[in-house]
Amino acid sequence: MITKKAEYAIKILAELAGRNKERFYASREIAAVHDIPLNLVSQLVSHLQKSGLIQSIRGSSGGIRLIADPAEISLRQVIELFDGPVGLTHCLKQPDYCQKSDSCPIHQILEQTQEKIIADLEQATIKDLAEAYQRLEGEKVDGEPGEKLPLR
Repeated sequence: MITKKAEYAIKILAELAGRNKERFYASREIAAVHDIPLNLVSQLVSHLQKSGLIQSIRGSSGGIRLIADPAEISLRQVIELFDGPVGLTHCLKQPDYCQKSDSCPIHQILEQTQEKIIADLEQATIKDLAEAYQRLEGEKVDGEPGEKLPLR
């Protein structure tokens, strides 16, 4: 299961990917667009900055912006940044969790399912998500300098 933190981090990155890459945006503005508590946005921004995905500058003229290529950021990467390895069950996340996993038909089916999910999450990127949001809004991803492209 994907945590709210990972889900919100993905939304923050997709929002920034749909905006002008040269500008900084207030965390408060990003929080409002996706109804994310501001204190949680601050925590997520700190983690995303440490991971090298965004840049954050404090102060009245500061804010956040995406610095990594959104086409190179997979959803799996973001999920694992916040939640650790993707796993449907404890026995798939922790190989030593169950002694019967080699002979368990449930384990085998879930393992195959998990491999498909991981492959899909690896293939899907923040750019893909930003473009999908933009199609919903009828706007293109790369706007004019200074243009705000909302993802709602």
